[in-house]
Amino acid sequence: PMVHVGRGVDRIVGGLTHLLHLRAAQHNTVDDLGPYLDASPSVLFPAPVAPRDLTRRRARLPRSGGRVLETLTWHSQHVPLCPHYRARHAGEYARNQTVSARWVHPRTGPRRRAIIYVHGWLEPGPWVEEAVLLPKLYDTLAADVLHVQLPFHGARNPKSALFHGEFFWSADLVRSVEAVRQSCIDARTLLAWLRSQGYTEVGVTGISLGGSITMVLACLAPTPDYIVPIVSHLQLAEAVEEAPILWRMKADLERFGVDKARRHEIFRRLGLGSMKPILPAERQLWIMARDDVYIAAPLVEAQWHAWGEPPIEWIPGGHMTFPLSLGRIVDRTRAFQAGLARRD
Repeated sequence: PMVHVGRGVDRIVGGLTHLLHLRAAQHNTVDDLGPYLDASPSVLFPAPVAPRDLTRRRARLPRSGGRVLETLTWHSQHVPLCPHYRARHAGEYARNQTVSARWVHPRTGPRRRAIIYVHGWLEPGPWVEEAVLLPKLYDTLAADVLHVQLPFHGARNPKSALFHGEFFWSADLVRSVEAVRQSCIDARTLLAWLRSQGYTEVGVTGISLGGSITMVLACLAPTPDYIVPIVSHLQLAEAVEEAPILWRMKADLERFGVDKARRHEIFRRLGLGSMKPILPAERQLWIMARDDVYIAAPLVEAQWHAWGEPPIEWIPGGHMTFPLSLGRIVDRTRAFQAGLARRD
């Protein structure tokens, strides 16, 4: 029964996104993709440095229980590769250049462990995870938690956007690739800052889009100490063709004259799907949904084999029903983290 429920919910949510995507992509940037195609990871994902302009502000935390919530903000170190895109980046999308993260740690001061959480696509704010998932990770893993805001979401969403995340995934491919690049450098900047603050173990986890960003971080030095991607992969070409939630992106690319064969060539040459981790397989825990309509199990398994078959936990149901398995996810993550501690 869980199979039918999971797939059914995924398809319903995919259909509901038709109510969001009322506007087609306005910019066909396919001809501006030159700087990104066949580029090396060092070009696409340059290493950040610990930010010196980071500011800390105490925020209110309901039911604090000895915890403190601080909001961290800094200027994104992201620099677009496409010359034509830079005007939009500096102008219409200026508010996207301020990164924010919410940092929860004990009132007595930070601990030695931290975990960065990267949220999913279309999420306007941090409230759901901060009410449910992140407190469980904070307590169970004995780790401080940082929730980083993705580009074009929340306070970073330009006023011209109809909804949070509209400008992240779309047929405006330069903007979409730049959003991925910016997500990675922002998360890695936070990782560098945590190292500078004396944390000795920093892991990264994320759900859906956030899980995909988490996986990219496993391929870039310096890596986190471990990653826990949840219901995610890096096979963007296949997702655009098959995932109902990406219907607008696919339809607009068709409208731009980019057929299936060319879409596959573009995404292959962008290289996300063929990235290889430098973080050892035993320092990765994959949590995937067997009946996921958006992140199909066969694609996950193909990437899992290519990545050296790291520990993987298959949860029942689909993409949107993963919250039903939160207890199992947290317990499996705790056992994984304990195993790393024994090995270290």
